[in-house]
Amino acid sequence: MESQKPADRTDEIDLGQLFTKMGDFFASIWFGFMRFFALIRRVPIENKATFLLLIAGAIVVGSLYANFLKKKFYETSMILSSDYLNKRIVDNAIEKLNLLAREVDTRGLARVLRIPDSLAKNILEFTAKPFVKETDLIELEVLKEQLKNAQLESKNKDVIDQVIRRIEIENRHAFEITVRVYNPTIIRDLENALILFFRDNDYVKKRIDITKSNLLAKKQKLLKDRQKLDSLKEIIYSNYKSMAMQSRQGSNNVILSDKAVTDPVQIYQQDIIAYNELESVNRDLYLQPDFEVITRFTQFSEPSSASPVKVTALAILVAIVLGYLIIAISTFNEYLSRIG
Repeated sequence: MESQKPADRTDEIDLGQLFTKMGDFFASIWFGFMRFFALIRRVPIENKATFLLLIAGAIVVGSLYANFLKKKFYETSMILSSDYLNKRIVDNAIEKLNLLAREVDTRGLARVLRIPDSLAKNILEFTAKPFVKETDLIELEVLKEQLKNAQLESKNKDVIDQVIRRIEIENRHAFEITVRVYNPTIIRDLENALILFFRDNDYVKKRIDITKSNLLAKKQKLLKDRQKLDSLKEIIYSNYKSMAMQSRQGSNNVILSDKAVTDPVQIYQQDIIAYNELESVNRDLYLQPDFEVITRFTQFSEPSSASPVKVTALAILVAIVLGYLIIAISTFNEYLSRIG
């Protein structure tokens, strides 16, 4: 029993030393941070002249750059939606426009957008991004595939189709197109030029034209079908009206078979279906959902570029960092001189 007690005491002493060393380690880190912050605070006080000179120079340079050298630009965005546009097409088009905008001669950009050269000279940059994140689209497709697979185990196909329609993301084919210009008064003309630029793309234009042609043809067919249905409804109504006026004992009715030739309720229901389809066609012809502008550019009076105050503040921050760097290099140089 006596031989075990010293061993226990040794274990307790080792554990206490471990916690003590851990405390010393964290304390040294804390004091190291405090010494570092104290150094940062002490350096500007000990080198006031250097820092004041750098800050004064930064204020002068920042003010001159912001007010006289840096061009102010204005930024605005519009949302364009089309069933025939995808990220690759939009990114490729925007990249080509930016390459033309960076050229010294802006006649190429003016020719592509069909705008005056004076307007093209005021364009700084184009950017575009999908209105709906790609991760959301991927999750949507995965969910739709899972529902389609679940359809194999379900007897009600209409329920599955209804769920798929409900989870469709609105504006999934929409893109937010942003433009930066030097002159805000050209925003409206540039907006019309960009819309025509994307809509007159050969790939997009052909599909818009064929969709419109099919809608017009469908509208004409629905109008003719409704005319026939209206005539059929009048005949059926007149027939039933005349039958009601006849006596029950009359034998003037002509019986074709033992089954009803037509179902009047079905005729009226089919007319309602045709009417709804016609309304849907008229809606698509008016709205043109396969290519539409959801929101347009807005002409702002205040520039999006950094204000003189922000530019000057950034210049002061750079000057302070430069001051620390100069002092550090000078101190290190003195240390090398002493040991050399």
